[in-house]
Amino acid sequence: MSCSLSCVPKQYLFLTPPFVLALSLSAAAAEEIIDLEPVKVIAEPESEPAVGGSPRTNNGYQVNSEGINLWGAPGGSNPYSASRAMPSVNAQSADAYGLTNLPGGTKGLRVRGELATHGSRGTVDGIPLGSVNPGPGYLWLFDVENFSSVTLQQGAATPDQASLFTTAGALDSRLRWPGGRPQLHMSQAWGSSTFSRTQARLDSGRLPSGGAAFISTSHTIAEKWRGYGDSPGGRDNVAVALTQPLGESLEVKAMAAYNDMKAHNYRALSYKQAMDLDGYGDYDFSDDPGAASSYFDYNRQSFKDWTLLAEASWQLSTETSLVFKPYYLDEQGYYLDGQVNGHIREWLIDHTWYGMTTELHTKLAETGIKVGYWRQSSSPPGPPTAWKMYTPTSSGDLSGSVTWNILSKVTERHLFDNLYLMAERELGNLRLEGGVRYLRETLPGIDAYDPSGLGNLSYSQALSQSKGVISERSVESTSVDAVLPYLGVSYALSPAMTLKASLGRNYGAPSFDVWPVYQKKADLFLSNGITANDLWKAQKPELSEALDLGMRFDGAQFWLEPSLYLARFHDKKVSFDSDGSGSLPTYSQNVGETRAWGAQLAGSWTPVSNLDLFGGLSWNRNEFIENLPVLEAADLNVKGRQIPDTPIWMANLGLTWHTGGFNFAPIARYTGARYGDTEHTQRIPAFTTLDLNLGYQHRLSFGKLNLSFSVINLFDRDYISVMRSGYYQLLSGGSAIYYPGAPRTLMAKIAIDI
Repeated sequence: MSCSLSCVPKQYLFLTPPFVLALSLSAAAAEEIIDLEPVKVIAEPESEPAVGGSPRTNNGYQVNSEGINLWGAPGGSNPYSASRAMPSVNAQSADAYGLTNLPGGTKGLRVRGELATHGSRGTVDGIPLGSVNPGPGYLWLFDVENFSSVTLQQGAATPDQASLFTTAGALDSRLRWPGGRPQLHMSQAWGSSTFSRTQARLDSGRLPSGGAAFISTSHTIAEKWRGYGDSPGGRDNVAVALTQPLGESLEVKAMAAYNDMKAHNYRALSYKQAMDLDGYGDYDFSDDPGAASSYFDYNRQSFKDWTLLAEASWQLSTETSLVFKPYYLDEQGYYLDGQVNGHIREWLIDHTWYGMTTELHTKLAETGIKVGYWRQSSSPPGPPTAWKMYTPTSSGDLSGSVTWNILSKVTERHLFDNLYLMAERELGNLRLEGGVRYLRETLPGIDAYDPSGLGNLSYSQALSQSKGVISERSVESTSVDAVLPYLGVSYALSPAMTLKASLGRNYGAPSFDVWPVYQKKADLFLSNGITANDLWKAQKPELSEALDLGMRFDGAQFWLEPSLYLARFHDKKVSFDSDGSGSLPTYSQNVGETRAWGAQLAGSWTPVSNLDLFGGLSWNRNEFIENLPVLEAADLNVKGRQIPDTPIWMANLGLTWHTGGFNFAPIARYTGARYGDTEHTQRIPAFTTLDLNLGYQHRLSFGKLNLSFSVINLFDRDYISVMRSGYYQLLSGGSAIYYPGAPRTLMAKIAIDI
């Protein structure tokens, strides 16, 4: 085709090299016809730090997709692991790949010593998929290839964070929605313990309708690094997403994700065993079916989770917009756990939660305004509603006698109602951000059924054949509420130096753990005149006030954020014998009073264009400020003692060096000494681990090839990773709560982007 310069699309003119433009203009002036091919130059996007600070007035950090790949566990899911790059965060896993789902509500995250309890904690695109949930929940529901970033607010959480509980921080994972360019990503990884992960994502690019879509899928499998069985025995994941503009002012996004995950559990160690890792580092469940509750196949789990979430954004005017996000999540599965009495407990889990968030953005008198409301409805567990107890046979099956330890039915669902207002204003170099959140939590109503005489029946059959509801063991729905104010200030002393401060109140969970304790020891409680409803209605939420003071330095090649914090916690959940006489079992109550204070430092530096360094350092104190009250005996002496599983010192340091198509990225992590009990008789030593990542990138005619090789725990350090300890844990019975960290682990990966 012959044409003059007018044939060149206008959008390409500014990208056309000058000599081509000059030649074209000359030709046009001479009225000569010259064949021209449009020339399009695509600049490489400017790289951002893998880990960065929060642009808001509060203390927070963000890890982008590069940081997730560098700092996160290589198993391809679990956003907790990406937060390990942040100061004051202790995110541990029982395996090297971050794929271990510990049974119950502890999933391995502590922030400034505060434990994220009652299941997975966090939001996805601001949607509270993390709920009161002992199952895996959202933590393993999304592949990391579908995340663009993970952020964590520490200290006072802003009112617009849709997190159920915020005393241990507000974690949010941002989805990587389909873009306008067609893409195909495929990867295959292999590693120690016969680890294998196959993953692919296909992006449609811009569709004729103006929208875009993607489909993503993966399959992951690995053997346990110690003992027998697989973890995961298979994790199969699929996700589909669609974005679609509807006119000029409305855009709709939707995603569906499904995860099918099976695994054998790891065995926890006692303190004595944890102090002898040379002898017990590989200790786990037996492969002998006659070992009763210690048989590995009696200690496993299986779950299927799926979710639907959507977002509709209306631009009502140049200053006003409305965002509406509905969601639904379903989880079905079970845990099998060997008990100390030799029985096998099957914890049946079948529940849903759903809700919506809505937020109006506008501007009045140069002030940004947000008004929002979100509501969630969920059904237990937690707390547990069905525990089935088996007597194992020597042949390795569960065909022996069966009883029901807990049999109950939800009568009213667990509700969260939140209304918030926020305002933001800039006055020269001063930025103000403030607001308030009103929260009402309506605890569920649960009927306890008589389980006597019931055998190996399904849950629905057991309910229908039960002798009926036991009123003294049942609980009625009850509500608790809180007002959570927030104020944040930042002031730019110069373009390179900013002062920041935030003050606010956070919300923590009531002691749901009282329910299963009561059901197991109902006769003992009733002999003391205490019904389940008495304890249920006595619950209170944990509340805290948090103050953060910090500075941020920004240079051409670095950023640095030092900060100080102070927090006071009221009605913290603790577990102890309430009257000191032994007439009542140990159960949880919101009666603890603690405080936390500390200092932390985070920053990154790019001394030369191909070298990036990032580091974090934290000093954390978190201790009781009052002894625990008892009814008849002396106060339990815990005042001034550091909370269990809370190291005073933590640090991490990493670098990425690029040369040619190669990159080299070592990461060192230090975790200081901690205690497994409040009496400080069970000390766990400090440890340092070093991970090494090597990569090579090569451009192909049809795309890009990435090769990588990783060594986790390069020097094969023996250490204790996860502790299953609460805020108050006497461990008088020598409870097994310690999980050794994984040994040296190798992983290789090949990925192609087209």
